[in-house]
Amino acid sequence: MTGNSATATYIEETTNREGAGFAQTCLTPGAGVLYALLHTVLAATASQFMALGSQVGIPGLQLIFLMKCGETLAALLFLPFFRPKLTTENGRQTLLLVLSTITENAGSVLQFMSFVFVVPGIAFGIIKGSLPLATACIGFLFLKETVGVVDCFGIVLNVAGVVLVAYGLIIENTSSTQRLTASILLPLAATFGRAPSLVISRSLIGVQKVSVLTVLFYANMTGAVVLLGLTYLFETPIWAMSAQTVGNVVGLCLCGCGAQFATNLSLKTEKAGITATIRTFTIPLAVLLDYILLSELPSPLKSGGVVLIMFGTGVVAVYTWWRHRKETLHKNLMQSLDFDK
Repeated sequence: MTGNSATATYIEETTNREGAGFAQTCLTPGAGVLYALLHTVLAATASQFMALGSQVGIPGLQLIFLMKCGETLAALLFLPFFRPKLTTENGRQTLLLVLSTITENAGSVLQFMSFVFVVPGIAFGIIKGSLPLATACIGFLFLKETVGVVDCFGIVLNVAGVVLVAYGLIIENTSSTQRLTASILLPLAATFGRAPSLVISRSLIGVQKVSVLTVLFYANMTGAVVLLGLTYLFETPIWAMSAQTVGNVVGLCLCGCGAQFATNLSLKTEKAGITATIRTFTIPLAVLLDYILLSELPSPLKSGGVVLIMFGTGVVAVYTWWRHRKETLHKNLMQSLDFDK
């Protein structure tokens, strides 16, 4: 019995070590990539809830206000458990936190309002496809974060894809010039709101180690207050909703909150440009959901753009995971040889 017990204990310990080794060398290096990919799923789903809510007559700013309220509530629920530091350490952090709040909310409003003028798949094609290049440039200027040759190749493919999507939108659109202009300019404006937001959040969360909850708490609370005022100023809110509409709003809040948390968790370990590039996988998911939920079938031109974006995103995601795994294996080797002492 003693021998069997010892053997069982040895097998269990070996299995645990193997499992820990697998997690450390394969899963941990890809944590930032996985969080960014999780964002894509949640963001694509949130866009559909936004479009469905808009279709039944709920004003766009009101929907974004409700989403910000849900995100604020989620942050409040997590605060007692994680107890993050809610004050900044110096004036620079305070300034960055203020800028993060402004850019995050401006980007959110412009992004979700674009879903009112154009189907989510195409809006994401413009936003997510142009975001990596803008983020990489801003990240290099302010954080000195560089991207490698392989990452640049993926970003170029993304840009080519978004050009195809935007061109397809222009030549196939039969609506008014004003609506067409809005459907292109709103997503592009959202890009230039989202890109600085990612870089600033990367600086706060990834470099200065400010809590994710702290950044999101201030951004969402401020956004909810401002959007409530904008809703009554520019729109006529509709508070009486059907059960189906309430379900869409709840889905929007949950998915929007999850996508926001996933992005900021990714920024803890990944450069802003890399996170932005991986997030472009939102586009094919949104296009697929456009077809399933909104019966919007993309044209061959738009489909070609989506394929380029998917390929570019795949290149960056796989290369990033491989690079981190290589660094982890090298670190483990140095530790096993006691070279780290």
